[in-house]
Amino acid sequence: MRAMWPAIYSFFTSLPSRIRGERSNGSRLLTRPDGQPGTPSRIPIVALVIGDGDRQVLTDISAQELWDVHFAKSCEEACDATNRLSAPVAVFDRDCPGAEWRTAVQNLALSPQRTCVILVSGVADEYLCQELIRSGGYDVLAKPLRAGDVARVIKLALSYWRVASVPVAQEPNSWR
Repeated sequence: MRAMWPAIYSFFTSLPSRIRGERSNGSRLLTRPDGQPGTPSRIPIVALVIGDGDRQVLTDISAQELWDVHFAKSCEEACDATNRLSAPVAVFDRDCPGAEWRTAVQNLALSPQRTCVILVSGVADEYLCQELIRSGGYDVLAKPLRAGDVARVIKLALSYWRVASVPVAQEPNSWR
């Protein structure tokens, strides 16, 4: 998993600055969802985490970022909230109550907003990450959550979601 981070970082830094939300001088570009300058709205993120410490980490980070974290108590509630809010990112605990996490990840991956699902697990190994990605998820975070790791992964997921939600331009006939 760690071997992938240089490639992910390289990909992220190769994205145009407008997608990364930065100006050419490195300052943050504040835009509304309609693309106009101004104060941006808060980004909804749905979280289903069991541990109080993990919930506190998410709450603390959301206060620093433009994120509005909505906590759910079950898989069903988390999926409903994600669809209702059109949340681009959902954070699921692997040991969540209710339906199995694989089913929730597959349903959210097939939803119209194609939510990036981040799985929180006490065991974050390559096998689990591959299983999550095969199910349509985004990444795995190890418990207990650390603010820096959570912020980095959610920011990358949001960047990926923004790029993936833009329709692909059709190739000109001359390129074939």
